[in-house]
Amino acid sequence: MKTEDLIAALSQDTQKRAGPMQALGGAMLPALAVSMVFYFAALNFRRDLLGSLTDPAILGKFVLPALVIVLMFPVMRAMTRPQVQMRAGVLIALPILALIVVALGFLTTPSGLRMQGWLGGTILPCLMSIPAISLSILAAMLWGMRAGAVTQPRLAGAMAGLVAGGIGALIYATHCTEDNPMFYGTWYTLGIAIVAGIGAALGPRVLRW
Repeated sequence: MKTEDLIAALSQDTQKRAGPMQALGGAMLPALAVSMVFYFAALNFRRDLLGSLTDPAILGKFVLPALVIVLMFPVMRAMTRPQVQMRAGVLIALPILALIVVALGFLTTPSGLRMQGWLGGTILPCLMSIPAISLSILAAMLWGMRAGAVTQPRLAGAMAGLVAGGIGALIYATHCTEDNPMFYGTWYTLGIAIVAGIGAALGPRVLRW
């Protein structure tokens, strides 16, 4: 082997690999494209979306998944480092947020309308659409995390699912016409939890070294 070839080979071996966030960044654009193809094929923006955002109850359906994303993304990112160990207790953030939102809805909804507000009329579409929108995003999250060194793959997969589910719920909220906090506090949360469960199931297979 020539000296120049040896130097080139050693240079390639020592090149810095793409980190988790770089890998995630590269995967997110096609993942979002797939999600939006489903969105426009099966759903669409609600007609009064922009005007409705002045209503705090409607705005809350965007705040809930946004908070899930903001709170869980740093945890997911940290878990790509081997020295970071997390407790499963971090998962409690989602039900706590849900309980707060449902309680606010309960207090602001007249007693005779509470059951109707909670059940709405689109539970099944909600529980199907949020995971469907989120699955390609979850795949991108797991792909990005593979570039790190995850030592708790099941919990890390659940974290990726929470973030992906939060993004999916945020997108779905632009279509949903169920505006009672009791509805989205319950069923958006369950939709996000389904994606987290899928992530937890895939984590040990996808993220182990």
